[in-house]
Amino acid sequence: MNTKTIDVAGMHCAACVGRVESELRRVTGVTSVNVNLVTNRALVEYDSDVSDQALTSAVISAGYRVEAIYGEQTVNDATSLADRIDAPVHEFRVALFLAVPFASVVMLIGMWAMFADHQRWVNPVLFAFTLPVLWAGRSFFVGAMRAARHGSATMDSLVSIGTAAAFIASSIATFAPSLLPSIAHHSGAYFDSSATIITLVLLGKWLEARAKGKTADALRSLLELHPTVVRVRRDGIDIDVPAKDIVTGETVVVRPGERIPTDGYIISGSTSLDESMITGESLPVERSEGGVVIGGSLNTTGSVLVRATAVGANTVLAGIIRSVERAQQSKAPIQRLADKISNVFVPIVLGIATITFIGWMILAPSDVAFTQALTSAIAVLIIACPCALGLATPTAIIVGSGKGAKHGVLFAHATALEHLHNVDTIVLDKTGTLTLGAPTVQDVVVDGEVKSDHSIEATNLALYIDALESGSEHPMAKALVAWAAVPPNDRLHPTSAQTVPGKGTYGVVAGARIRIGNVEFMHDAMLIVPAPLRAAAENHALRGWSTLFASINGKVVSAIAVADALRESSVDAVARMRTRGLRVVMLTGDSEAAAEAIAHDAGIDEVLHSVSPSGKASAIERLQAQGAVVAMVGDGINDAPGLAQADVGIAMGSGTDVAKSTADVTLLRSDLHTVLEAIDVSRATMRTIRQNLFLAFVYNVLGIPLAAGLLIPLTGMALSPMIAAGAMALSSVTVVSNALRLRISR
Repeated sequence: MNTKTIDVAGMHCAACVGRVESELRRVTGVTSVNVNLVTNRALVEYDSDVSDQALTSAVISAGYRVEAIYGEQTVNDATSLADRIDAPVHEFRVALFLAVPFASVVMLIGMWAMFADHQRWVNPVLFAFTLPVLWAGRSFFVGAMRAARHGSATMDSLVSIGTAAAFIASSIATFAPSLLPSIAHHSGAYFDSSATIITLVLLGKWLEARAKGKTADALRSLLELHPTVVRVRRDGIDIDVPAKDIVTGETVVVRPGERIPTDGYIISGSTSLDESMITGESLPVERSEGGVVIGGSLNTTGSVLVRATAVGANTVLAGIIRSVERAQQSKAPIQRLADKISNVFVPIVLGIATITFIGWMILAPSDVAFTQALTSAIAVLIIACPCALGLATPTAIIVGSGKGAKHGVLFAHATALEHLHNVDTIVLDKTGTLTLGAPTVQDVVVDGEVKSDHSIEATNLALYIDALESGSEHPMAKALVAWAAVPPNDRLHPTSAQTVPGKGTYGVVAGARIRIGNVEFMHDAMLIVPAPLRAAAENHALRGWSTLFASINGKVVSAIAVADALRESSVDAVARMRTRGLRVVMLTGDSEAAAEAIAHDAGIDEVLHSVSPSGKASAIERLQAQGAVVAMVGDGINDAPGLAQADVGIAMGSGTDVAKSTADVTLLRSDLHTVLEAIDVSRATMRTIRQNLFLAFVYNVLGIPLAAGLLIPLTGMALSPMIAAGAMALSSVTVVSNALRLRISR
């Protein structure tokens, strides 16, 4: 599936979003469209060639304009993102600077005219002072006309119709009073309503734009991790170059306090790196020669030379940014209800306003009928603008996904963010998820006695093992060499060495014949395993450990237990999951003994062992058939079927690309505590979305009847169009501000 991102200008409300989505879906080849009101971007997926011209035409036919179209995004510049976010803020601020002084004069004169005798000069003066306010709010009228031209109606339509009606009626009463005798005697007419409504809506849109900009702070912070200028060493000379000019293989000079500009590895020096903005890990990590570094990490101590292995769009940080952007542009299923309502909302409101006008013209006393009908209809139009409804979900999604990224959690899409909060069962893969994913020596028995403490006998054995295994890349060999821990100066070198796949290694070291491998390897050489070592191997098997035997000059002298150890954080993480009422299940292809041993140490009661990769999907399907909502956590290629089958697939950051591409959520830290943080972010985000939708719906459910005049028969009080404008502006700001609370919540 291919994707394109479109920067769309001119959208103001949920109805705008629906219109753009509808037109883009009509383009041949387009399979899905998600338009985000907060970022003013459309994410288009297509399965066949779709030209930029076709997409541009679709957006134009919806009544909006295209600022840019691009394919798979490269790394954005933080400054350009800030400029794009701040553009509407600047636009509405300039409009307010023009509108506020003139609207204030109109309000003051209008209030004075209410208590003074009718003065002929008042209305012409208010007419003149209202014109600049209407000019300041011209974007609403332009948007309404554009929507009308394309047979649709938006927030602009409601604001424009309401203010235009007040202005036109007032103008007629001013310059042709015989046509509207019922308001001709009213000093000020409705100029104050028209000017105040425009100004309050502009104020609301300005506050809304400022708040919307803050929702993208997490993405902006990630973009700021990219240095703009980098020092590279070329032909032995250090020079500063633009970051975009770095190429793979370059030698980059990174001094203390600077950020690593590319992915790579250290070729000289050692340092301590702060990777918290990338992985969510708060503690600095030590890196020395040969150590891998991630672009965007902060170099805190030493100066290092880094060989670049990935630059630009191919770095880990660029991938994280793309993931965050994609999640922020996607839509959660809960938004579908809001979208369906938004698509018909504005036409319904226009209908209600029309009925309100006709109703009061019929029911109200003749001397106030037109006044009551007009003000009530305008109030309905203004208070019902669907801005809050359109902002309710995307603002929370943007803040939530950004908060997740800061904690080392990447959501592939908003659906994952929504589904995760319903999860009641956590299925954990064993190898690489609960465990470190690499074998380590657990126990060493020499001549029937435990010698894990590197006694003289064990030390001699360690020298032989190190010599024979140090040249192998096999995980078991690496575990043995790590246990031996022989200093480079003390290392022996084998005279000969040969590996038998699946069994072990043999050779000659310092004149001694050494053999290391499984029991079958010993039997192949006609060697007898002493009873104490056989007993040790049996004990190892009960704990799920594999046993390697070592022989020196034909005598089996040691039984070495090797196993994949639990991560230090796994036990506490599992305990916390169970404390929260989550059902925890371990799913693994390992044997029953190995699986039960790890599960016991991790505190897991339910174990599904000896499961094939394809069987993992079936196992999760059986859990789902029992009514469980399942999240699976895995890291390997063999976990991909299970990750795809689960309601939410979660891949460990240390896992394979296949696992991460299949998963709905990727953890940048290999720590199961991050699963709980992902669930916390999901639950907080969904709670905020529900609050926002409740506020938006209740606001309209209560506001429209009040604006239509529900209280007039009961109390004689009517809702002023100016109060309606203030309430409408407040509703949008309230929804966005509520979403911003996510940034400081736990």
